[in-house]
Amino acid sequence: MKMNRNEMEALYAFGCPNLKATVKRLRMVAALAPDPVAKKLFYMLSVKLSAEGVERWYCCFYCKLRVLKNHREGCYGETDED
Repeated sequence: MKMNRNEMEALYAFGCPNLKATVKRLRMVAALAPDPVAKKLFYMLSVKLSAEGVERWYCCFYCKLRVLKNHREGCYGETDED
């Protein structure tokens, strides 16, 4: 399954290793979002993650996403002090 950058950012912000909890949280955020574009993003991501077979790869994908995002933030936030 492919995800665009906005979907990955939303998953990073609102996701967790528990797929069912993530889908529930994304639907709740979609219901509360005032912006129609954001509302659609969160809802469509929850639908995408509700598809059959997602539970097989989701936890691994989520953990890799967290590691990748944390690594990128660490690389850009560091300074050399030589």
